[in-house]
Amino acid sequence: MPPLRILVVEDSLLAQQILVDIIESDPELKVVGTALNGQEGVRKTRELKPDLVTMDLMMPVMSGQEAIDQIMSTNACPILVISSNNDSQVAFDACSRGALDVFSKDNLNPEKAEILTRKIKLLAKVKVIGHIRPRTEPPASLGTNHREKKVVAIACSTGGPKALSQLFAMLPENYPHPIVVAQHIENGFSGGLVDWLNQVSPLNVELARAKDRLAPGTVHIAPPEKNMKVSPGGVLEFIDRDPADRYAPNCDVLLTSVAQAYGPKCIGVILTGMATDGVAGIKTIRDQGGLTIAQDEATSVVFGMNRKAIEIGVIDRVLPIDRIGKLLVEL
Repeated sequence: MPPLRILVVEDSLLAQQILVDIIESDPELKVVGTALNGQEGVRKTRELKPDLVTMDLMMPVMSGQEAIDQIMSTNACPILVISSNNDSQVAFDACSRGALDVFSKDNLNPEKAEILTRKIKLLAKVKVIGHIRPRTEPPASLGTNHREKKVVAIACSTGGPKALSQLFAMLPENYPHPIVVAQHIENGFSGGLVDWLNQVSPLNVELARAKDRLAPGTVHIAPPEKNMKVSPGGVLEFIDRDPADRYAPNCDVLLTSVAQAYGPKCIGVILTGMATDGVAGIKTIRDQGGLTIAQDEATSVVFGMNRKAIEIGVIDRVLPIDRIGKLLVEL
């Protein structure tokens, strides 16, 4: 089987060479071209038709964001953003434009090489489509009968930031239930995700901290450095990550803890993402009498963890991402 063909778009010659060396250290990958700015990246994507593009963001002539817009409009292909932690908020804006995931420039070293090459090989096989303009609707309004307090627990991975932004945009500012989220993310990027979601959502989005208490209308985002749990009293707790965890934070740990703490008052949502993390957790929610919802294939960047949950029969509703927001309001 021929190696996957990769285009590297990076204006720093040093970072570009490091990326090329890491990528070509894997025999299943081949760098077919490099570009020093977004404009050149757009042109070479059209000419070379790579299986995946690695994209820097802050570049001369044309930024990475503009390049992603053009690539997804004319020659859609998988894009992995390579960004510094300082640009993390901009990186998630790039995900909303069509990039699949983000990798930290701080991790461009031999120790993290296998993590990057594995991510590239997974993302290069994702079938992407060009821009679909989302329907813009105001947040749904709440009725008056929402006295029974519930907890919404969300698991997501690849494609999750964009899905979360679409979902939260549908919820009103006075949403009465707390929301907890385990989104697979690299260390150092969770603060940027929180800042970006606060810009695109009427909800209050916070980076979770130990001993925080769940609050109505607040989204508590789990940081990746530890695994997050919710106690029966609605207080956030953190435990050390298991060395066997391939993805962080662990979705199963969070969803299982919410199921055990809230039982039938829990709503579990599993969104786009690779692998199976979150499937066991959402099964526990179903077993405890909670409602379970999965994002459908058509609106998922990667129909993986949600597909597995559907296949094993633990999902009550399968819905497009915009309809999930409406359902959370109706409930």
